[in-house]
Amino acid sequence: MAPSLSILVVNWNAEEDLRRCLRTLAAQEDDDVQLVVVDNGSDDGSVSALREEFAAAELVQTGSNLGFAAACNRGLEVCTGDWVFTLNNDTEVPTDLVTKLRAAAAEAGDDVGMIQPRVILRDEERLNSTGVLLYRDGSANDRDFRAPLDTRPAPDEILCITAGAGLYRRAMLDATRLPTGYFDAGYFMYFEDVDLGWRCRLAGWRALYLPGAEVRHRFQGSSRRHGRHFVTTQCMRNRVRTLLKNASLRMILRSLPRTASDLLWLLQHAGGSALSDWLRTAAGGMRQRRAVSRLARRGRRAMERRWVAARAD
Repeated sequence: MAPSLSILVVNWNAEEDLRRCLRTLAAQEDDDVQLVVVDNGSDDGSVSALREEFAAAELVQTGSNLGFAAACNRGLEVCTGDWVFTLNNDTEVPTDLVTKLRAAAAEAGDDVGMIQPRVILRDEERLNSTGVLLYRDGSANDRDFRAPLDTRPAPDEILCITAGAGLYRRAMLDATRLPTGYFDAGYFMYFEDVDLGWRCRLAGWRALYLPGAEVRHRFQGSSRRHGRHFVTTQCMRNRVRTLLKNASLRMILRSLPRTASDLLWLLQHAGGSALSDWLRTAAGGMRQRRAVSRLARRGRRAMERRWVAARAD
């Protein structure tokens, strides 16, 4: 029997992007999917657009902007599929995407919990992501970011997937859930998918790249509206939270120069409130470290030897 599939889209004040995204989902050849849209307190007409044009979508309203991770958790509570495809609202997909995702899920081994389609930069005709890369200082990046479209034509195994367009096995999500959620709700945006993927890797799950399935993405379509230093400050705080939860002591120590540099930057450019937020986020990561250790079926150092790379740039 073919696995059931849910698609989860998070939205905040992006009516035009949301319409474009959902219209491509409505045009799927295989439309036997559950579509869940979580709206993070939009006041731009997004909810009205959903009700008028996409009545089949299940709408979850949070009432305020909870961030991407917490909104995903709200949506996952109502998703019923064997697999859940998380998809950014600033994406567009071809009509065969669901067909290819369902086929890949049906063929996946029992230890495969994550599948990554090929994500293309919509406005540049270059690659956006073919999976996640993790570096020794705890930073992360999309593999093949801005590389030519023909860079990686064959499927392969990857560390983990990006939640902007990623297929997750529901059984894996349930098995690795923490008190802070499937995605750690302490992450407003960025690194929540790295954290989840790292935790799932430690728990024994694998991730695959599927180049035959395609998603087109308008890069940082939502984050641009949060202000000048938003992306930088989010990545700095969430990088350390992710390290403290998942990394070996050796990797944490190796990352200290990068951490010191981040703290200096925060003081100079973002002020004391950003530093206080960083400290609270780091403390939360330390509190969750033991819970991650209880889930682990693989050693932290063994995982890092396989998947952590020296910084390419």
